[in-house]
Amino acid sequence: MFTRILLTAALASYAGAWLLQIADFRGGGAVRRPPSGVLAIGAVCLHSAALLAFWFTYGTPPLSGFGPASAFLAFALATGFLLASRSRERWSVGLLVLPMVIALLAASLVAGLAPTLADPRLRGPWLVAHVLLVFGGYASLLLASVAAVMYLFQFRALKRKDFGNVFRFFPSLESLDRMNRIGLAGGLSALAIGLLAGWSLSLTFGRGLALGDSDVAFGLLTWVVYAAALGARRRTRGFGLRPARVSVVACVASGVGFVALRVLGPATEFFL
Repeated sequence: MFTRILLTAALASYAGAWLLQIADFRGGGAVRRPPSGVLAIGAVCLHSAALLAFWFTYGTPPLSGFGPASAFLAFALATGFLLASRSRERWSVGLLVLPMVIALLAASLVAGLAPTLADPRLRGPWLVAHVLLVFGGYASLLLASVAAVMYLFQFRALKRKDFGNVFRFFPSLESLDRMNRIGLAGGLSALAIGLLAGWSLSLTFGRGLALGDSDVAFGLLTWVVYAAALGARRRTRGFGLRPARVSVVACVASGVGFVALRVLGPATEFFL
């Protein structure tokens, strides 16, 4: 119950920060970091406290089961947003990131927060490292896609010589380029290492590679489609419309793949 209360408070704080950013955008495009920043930082603090409360309550980190895993992924994404937006210019990426955090956190509250990890052997530091890497990779790749979406809007505004809200509120093309590049490189590296760590853990307990599991299939699908996005960047020797579009398509493809594999494929004990 205490975990749910803290997550609900974090959800309300994220929503408040997002509404402030919407108001800033609609009010002329000026980026005002302090009001929404205070709420966002407070939300991450409440979120982290909720995850720790979950750990103490159930004796296991919030890594297994759709509800706990969604809450953890939301935390990874929110933390990645704060790290990416240390520059005042990139604070506006929260306009697109915060709705994803809110959706993931709301989904976790609706789905329930009870863990579903059945095998007590799969609770050691190796599993924690595996899931931290995988979730960090997902969060980094999502941030790369957000940068690509904002790049497309900013490029369109500049091409039309429309110096309105998008031009004033969104980061510069150079800043979005850097965010996309770092997000893709870091996310693919973390995801690859995390998947290898998970498979090593499975082999240790005689579970096999489990390539048919929906979680493993989703991890592989995500890595492949975002690797294509990174390849598009290298073929054009930098960022541009085509690499940005490929990054957006990669995000959509991985999202559709996640839903399809969850609905059609067998569920595993832990959420990659």
